[in-house]
Amino acid sequence: MPISEKERIVRAFLLLLHRESKKPDSAIIPPEAWETLTELKASLASANDDIKTIKKAITEWCKKHQYSQILQALRPVQGDAIPEDEDPDEDETERQILRLTNFSIRFVDETISQAKGQHEQQS
Repeated sequence: MPISEKERIVRAFLLLLHRESKKPDSAIIPPEAWETLTELKASLASANDDIKTIKKAITEWCKKHQYSQILQALRPVQGDAIPEDEDPDEDETERQILRLTNFSIRFVDETISQAKGQHEQQS
């Protein structure tokens, strides 16, 4: 079954967040974005596993805080499959994100928390 655009955007956002959290300085995610992730998580609380609501919360968070770099990074996935970099260092979280067929708020929330924690360790 083909992946919807909404699912591709959510998947791409989680991958971006996860990958960028491993870097001490991200060119895509500004430092203040890491601080406002709690706000994003709060807005996701009412999503009830609805992919449309999850995608909307992510894009509204980016627009509200003018995170144009993040929105720009998500733009290529609209209408296209997510390029799966054949990264030999792909970890379990990335495999889960790439292969997940049904996003739950719990998984999205855990992935955001994990990325934020990883970023804090790198800083």
